[in-house]
Amino acid sequence: MMKKLFLLILLAACNFQPQYCRPEPEIPCQWRIQQDEISCNPNNCWWTLLQDPVLDDLVMSALQYNQDIKTAIYRVEQFMAQLGISRSQLYPQISGNIEAVRQKTTATTILTPIPPGRPTKQPLYTMVLNGSWYIDLWGLIRSSNDVALHQLLAQIEVRKTVVLTVVSAVASSYIQLRQFDLQLDYANELLDARLELLKLIEARFRLGQVSDIEVELARADVANAQTLVEQLKISIGLEENLLSILVGRAPTEICRGSLLSEINMPPSVPTFLPSDLLNQRPEILAAEQNLIAANAQIGVARAQFFPQISLTGAYGTQSSFLSELLKNPSTIWQYGVTILQEIFTGGRLTNELRLAQAQKETLVHSYQQAVLNGFKEVNDALIAHTLTLKLVKEQNAGIKALKEFVLLNEYLYEYGQTDLLTYLTALIELLGTQVDYTQTLGDSFTTLIGIYQALGGGWVVDADNYSTEVEYSQCLN
Repeated sequence: MMKKLFLLILLAACNFQPQYCRPEPEIPCQWRIQQDEISCNPNNCWWTLLQDPVLDDLVMSALQYNQDIKTAIYRVEQFMAQLGISRSQLYPQISGNIEAVRQKTTATTILTPIPPGRPTKQPLYTMVLNGSWYIDLWGLIRSSNDVALHQLLAQIEVRKTVVLTVVSAVASSYIQLRQFDLQLDYANELLDARLELLKLIEARFRLGQVSDIEVELARADVANAQTLVEQLKISIGLEENLLSILVGRAPTEICRGSLLSEINMPPSVPTFLPSDLLNQRPEILAAEQNLIAANAQIGVARAQFFPQISLTGAYGTQSSFLSELLKNPSTIWQYGVTILQEIFTGGRLTNELRLAQAQKETLVHSYQQAVLNGFKEVNDALIAHTLTLKLVKEQNAGIKALKEFVLLNEYLYEYGQTDLLTYLTALIELLGTQVDYTQTLGDSFTTLIGIYQALGGGWVVDADNYSTEVEYSQCLN
């Protein structure tokens, strides 16, 4: 008896899943651009480092009301329910059945002859409790549960990816909006200066001091400046619409905080090793969980080759009179074992196994590609941020020199030592350079945001937890 019990335990422990081993992608020892600055913590809410309360409020609003995040939250709920459905197959399934029929039997029935005088038409009432229990000897259900579990874990990482994308998009959109605002200020000043220069050239043309070619060139410059102003107004409206949608509102005007030139640029960027990326970037973690699920699916396909065993039973009562169904019933019962072994399937089982194995190999390479994409995006962001900061520094030095030049010309013009044309020309050059500098300054912030977006990290977990808790609390209310 003990041997049979031990054998049954061994059979119940059978599982035909291949042992999972994480693929070993080629991991560089260091990033292409080394970071000389002191590191800051990549797990903090990095947007607070920019020190703009309006941006902080926009990010928190997005975490509460963004529709893509809400969709991702309830998609995870679907996978949680699917896991519950899969796990339920490990337990006995019990159902009840009550039946009332009227039937006719004949006196010539061979197996159950009817005595003379007994009615051939009579009702029959039945109440039965049915039960069945699938014996998971080969690990089919357990493998199915593993598939559902890791698909759920992958979907959680997908939700984190959505949170990461939305937060990064809000910050980038806000920076872009403040960039357009500042560029519009400079563009308006540039337009005024161009108009003033046009008036001066037209006056000199009337005096015969310049040709009509210079007048037409000045008019073209005015038209270009006016076009720039209108383009920036359009860009501001579109960016406000995008930012409104990201925070879960209908398109509306967005509040402003600090000027772009006043937003704090953190003195350092997060330092981390390339190997850290495998455990903190949600996209890579999701790819790995899908790979583990595909590995478990092989166990499901292999288990299909073996007999499927179920224990079945039924217990109930039966009577020709409803009033006596529970008083004086005729007890009926049965129990047994069902063994199903597929013998010929036309190659279906073999091809299901081949399919599962091929799907796993596909996801192995998808995982490897996700890792490579992660390395690329981090390197891209580091290179772009480092070089953009250098460009900001160089352009800022040029602007300081131009400002000194404009102030000098303004001083000379006031004391009659230079003409208005020279002063306006210097002012126009300064304003045009400031428009370009604002673009570069905005890029320096968006590339910083790109570093945090490419890295992932603990801040994504915190933001994801906050969004989920807020959504569930809103549902309870």
